Amino acid sequence: MATHFSPAPVVEEELHAFVDGALDADRRKEVQDHLDRNPEAAAVVAKFAAQRQLLRSAFAPIADEPVPARLKISTSMARRRTSQPWGWQMAAAVLLSLGTGTFTGWQMHVAWQPTGGISVLAGEARSSYTAYARDPVETPDRDALVSLVSQKIKRPVEIPDLSHSGYHYVGGRLVSTGHGPAGLFFYDRTDGTRLALMVRPMAHEKEAPMMEQSSGSLGGFTWAARGLGYSVVGTEPPSLLHPVADEVRRQARTKPTT
Repeated sequence: MATHFSPAPVVEEELHAFVDGALDADRRKEVQDHLDRNPEAAAVVAKFAAQRQLLRSAFAPIADEPVPARLKISTSMARRRTSQPWGWQMAAAVLLSLGTGTFTGWQMHVAWQPTGGISVLAGEARSSYTAYARDPVETPDRDALVSLVSQKIKRPVEIPDLSHSGYHYVGGRLVSTGHGPAGLFFYDRTDGTRLALMVRPMAHEKEAPMMEQSSGSLGGFTWAARGLGYSVVGTEPPSLLHPVADEVRRQARTKPTT
């Protein structure tokens, strides 16, 4: 008689490792299944991912830049040595005052950099839905659109089949976002209800659990996997959009991304 083993319990350290992409493929799948079954754990991971993205986005613009010369200790010490004996204390005080302001400004420069995480992707998906929902078709030929989007985002994409979820593909287009090109694919239900799927590469938040996002009458679910961000958006309540997003994610897991 075959023995069935249950996955090991998921501990907090593994939730952090999930966000950091540090789990092996088998354990990652087990943790993902755990998150799918436990909304509270998924919410915790979403917070970890948001914090990680905030830090990465804040420091990414200057991570590879050298420290400004005016902020180096060696620079301030050199100025001190070359100052007049009677005036170095005053020079140091002025430098400290200016340096503090300069350093604060430098920090503000970092803090105000825009982020490109899944929250931003969700907003881009809602904006694109609003702009194109009435005119979803730019490239009528489905294969031509897949080829165009794949070429522009430099990743192979496929249009999911959502017929089992009650939706059929009606058209799509290549759209521009604040973080590069994206594919926007529209689906209709027989009663006329429309939803859209946006797909684009993610610069930093390459792995992120599914999160519910909403604004006004539009809502949906957004996540990132293997460097691609996905956002399902529509006017339906979350209880109806969530299964559709799960189906998109299930199909995306089985498709090559390179």
